[in-house]
Amino acid sequence: MTRVQTHELSRFEQPRANFQGLVAIKKYRRAAAGRDVWNASEFRPPHVLLRTLKHLFTTVLSWPQSGFNCRKCAQLDEFLAVYHFVNDRVRSIRQDFTVQRIEDVSLVTALQQITRFYLVVRLRSVQLFGGSKAQQDWSDRLNDEQLMSALSQLETLYRMHEFVPESDQDDSERKDAEEFIGYDLLLHADEPQHVAWMLRKHSSKLRSLPMVQRALRTCVALQTDDFNAFFIEFHAMTLLEQAASLRHLVKVWTRSLHMMNKSFGKQDRFSLEELARWMNLADPNNTAVSTIIPPPPPQNDAGRVVESWELINEDLADQVVSRSVAKPSSLGFAQFKHSPVHDQLDLNAVEILLCNVALRIEKNSVQLTTTELIMDDGVDESESSDSNGSDWESIVDEKSPSEVQSEEEEDAPSWDELEKEAQAFDRMRSEKRGPDDEDEDQDYRCTSKEKKMRRR
Repeated sequence: MTRVQTHELSRFEQPRANFQGLVAIKKYRRAAAGRDVWNASEFRPPHVLLRTLKHLFTTVLSWPQSGFNCRKCAQLDEFLAVYHFVNDRVRSIRQDFTVQRIEDVSLVTALQQITRFYLVVRLRSVQLFGGSKAQQDWSDRLNDEQLMSALSQLETLYRMHEFVPESDQDDSERKDAEEFIGYDLLLHADEPQHVAWMLRKHSSKLRSLPMVQRALRTCVALQTDDFNAFFIEFHAMTLLEQAASLRHLVKVWTRSLHMMNKSFGKQDRFSLEELARWMNLADPNNTAVSTIIPPPPPQNDAGRVVESWELINEDLADQVVSRSVAKPSSLGFAQFKHSPVHDQLDLNAVEILLCNVALRIEKNSVQLTTTELIMDDGVDESESSDSNGSDWESIVDEKSPSEVQSEEEEDAPSWDELEKEAQAFDRMRSEKRGPDDEDEDQDYRCTSKEKKMRRR
């Protein structure tokens, strides 16, 4: 109310004729030293905080020329203005949660959306800035700090509320925990100590989930310099997973060039298109360009002697010569050991290459708006959660945990169970059945597996 009276509202808080729905939102205020007294009327309850987040991610991010929902008509100044405004209000929302000591499912829902927002911003910044990222109003480090902080707090809440169940009773909670722990592993893939510490904190049930397993394979590939495996996992990731892995591409490219410099000799050369595919700078599905063999050296016809028995078809000879001399079109060839390889890649070239990769990521992924990515990560509407976080509380299994567990074991038995069944089957074949067994079989309801085992 004070900012309204003093006319200090941002342009993203003042409704316009061509852009309605804007409202004033509480700014972030740093904790001042000695300020122990807080005005209770300044704090917003959890449902209001979630509604504020929804307003930021649906209304404000759709600001014209901001680049969040329409990258083609984006302007850098508008992108930075919208980002700094939303980032400030997001920090204010997190501050209200912290001061009021709210640590329920509403905070979990808020942090999940905030984490996706910073991942989307990371991808958009690479796409929009390209080779002109020397912006005074932008910092990758500050954006990553907010991202890491949200993920760290989110994992603490997962352990506090046991949102990582030991069984598969709640599929929604399992998917959420799987998604965001996978993001954290990908962001720290170049830090083996952090990855090992995370693995010790989480259960084996969680470590076996698909997204976590993919993140762990990516970490292993990066640590062992297996860059072919790294790019295989990279192409299997979702858009936000790839956004989290973009930070490692520079290291992968640098190490790859040093490895190729040691492997190839001066006489080896190959097309730049092939090198681009090796370095994930081109579409891996494009097989039109293959390895180009250097053309043979021109022959000297002065000392050539044609035998009298050799019959030459002039038309066929012209075709053979033209096919041997002509070479496929290529941007050029790559050769190593002709000049030293620098320890670091050129920064401007790196930013341009990262921009190309980021644009290709969005092109090859499912076309979703920024709001869809942030609010539910592109999940189908029947499975997506509402912005008020009610999905955490309204999930009720129709079947009891014992029934669900028994059905899963019947459909997908473990190796230990299969081994026990095989041993029991062998014992049944080796032993003779008594007359009383047939009477017991009539009262015993066998499953389909046991019926097969009892057949002779």
